[in-house]
Amino acid sequence: MRRHRAVLEALFTRSPVPTAVIDAAGRLSRVNDALCAFLGRSADELLGSPMHELTASEEYGPVGPGTSEQRFEDPNGEDLWAVVHAVDLPESGEGVMLVTFDDTTSRRHNEQLLLHAALHDSLTNLPNRRLLRDRLDTALSRAARSDTTVAVLFVDLNDFKKVNDGFGHEVGDAVLVAVARNVISALRTCDTVARIGGDEFVVVCEDVAGEGDISRLVDRVLTAIRRPVRVGDHTTRLSASIGVALPSPAHEDSDSLVRMADLAMYRAKQQPDVDYVLADESLARLGSPGAGLPELRHAIQANLLQLHYQPVVSVDGLLIGLEALVRWPHPERGLLLPRDFLHIAEGSDLAGPLTDWVLRTAIAEAANWPDPAVQLSVNMWASEVARPGFAQNVEELLDWAGLAPESLRLEMHEEDLQTAGPALADELAALRELGCGLTIDDYGTGDSSLAHLRRLPVDTLKLDRMFVAGLMDNADDSAVIEAVASAARATGRRLAATGVENRAQLRRLRDLGFDGVQGYLTGAPAPLPELRELLRRRRVDIR
Repeated sequence: MRRHRAVLEALFTRSPVPTAVIDAAGRLSRVNDALCAFLGRSADELLGSPMHELTASEEYGPVGPGTSEQRFEDPNGEDLWAVVHAVDLPESGEGVMLVTFDDTTSRRHNEQLLLHAALHDSLTNLPNRRLLRDRLDTALSRAARSDTTVAVLFVDLNDFKKVNDGFGHEVGDAVLVAVARNVISALRTCDTVARIGGDEFVVVCEDVAGEGDISRLVDRVLTAIRRPVRVGDHTTRLSASIGVALPSPAHEDSDSLVRMADLAMYRAKQQPDVDYVLADESLARLGSPGAGLPELRHAIQANLLQLHYQPVVSVDGLLIGLEALVRWPHPERGLLLPRDFLHIAEGSDLAGPLTDWVLRTAIAEAANWPDPAVQLSVNMWASEVARPGFAQNVEELLDWAGLAPESLRLEMHEEDLQTAGPALADELAALRELGCGLTIDDYGTGDSSLAHLRRLPVDTLKLDRMFVAGLMDNADDSAVIEAVASAARATGRRLAATGVENRAQLRRLRDLGFDGVQGYLTGAPAPLPELRELLRRRRVDIR
């Protein structure tokens, strides 16, 4: 019996699982070494302490049988998380319980990293488009209650491409970080500065009294941007075009205001002698729902749109695919990128025709590629994929063009999945049965849990470019990518990444088990004729 007790004592003391015995008063009467190590406290400090006082959760009361996740703090004030399991231990007396602690700190930390990364630009650490929308919605709600107004500034750096082309992307990135820092220093702490594109920023300012305030605000922003920026041996001087939008009865939601400010910015670019353009009624008409639809409808019907393709390359330099990207050669605004016009079609009666045009055109062109092993990738709105009969339509297009289903990969943005409706899963299942590849694009920027993803028959996760940008010099972004890579492997998904700009990033992604990459390093989007030689040799020099 004595030997048996000694064995039980050793099992308790030496167990790698943090464990304690709680007496009837809820105090720790026994603790093992693993619990001391987890909490960063000695046994003398812990013994006799009420269990509920150890937690950092205010709502946590007296311990009772059951399971819950609780937050603790180490002696330095750092958060610790554990799933606490408590069971009655009647052999030791009434009300006595055995409590174990399953350390979930790493998981919680990774979740926080993912959340932060999903809401912030990885280069500048500014809010991204998603967090901007939330901040602007909150600002508009406050303004409505206090009878004040909000100003939205859309800021586009002029000729920034010359910085990247002249000095390289690393210098360009450093300049963007410096510009972001300068703009923040010129504004109030209550104002929001967000980066929503390569050289595009949006500023949200509350409690704006009138155009005098706007003029002073713009002056501060422009002064900050015009400040010379020195990176190494290079000094750059920048200017910017700024569009400003204020809420109006016709445009009082966040998306509409940003779009109005964007339109005003385009007008400002045409007037280099003015500091900014304030959105007026003429722009309001352009920015209203349905604006631009007739032009885009004509462009689709007249076959005036174009497709460019970006190489998708394996981590050892083999061309494995081309991603189709739509372009609109606008008669007045020049060659428009998807961000400039897709919002016109999304949710309108043009969403279907535009989707059909891109899919039909891309499949027809891919059928004539010299090597069928190069896969075609096409971006789709999840809501369009969820249309009844979509998979059948894809099958008919493939038969018509003579392209094998295995040569087609459809990509959907993570943020779209939650709102596409229950029919999406059925259409995706039909597409997988057909043999098409399915990818979640911009992974990490939305709210999709891995549990949700497991219900969808997708085979590839494509990491958003904002994580890759900070891979080598941002510990948080690196940790996020490692977490995503681990999750993808656990669920049998392949991994791809966009925004790969240098060999160091490529090597790190290769080490983490990524399969395909896209970005400046492997090739920018280009018209198909310019990629014929690449299609023929199928190798990209990424050494």
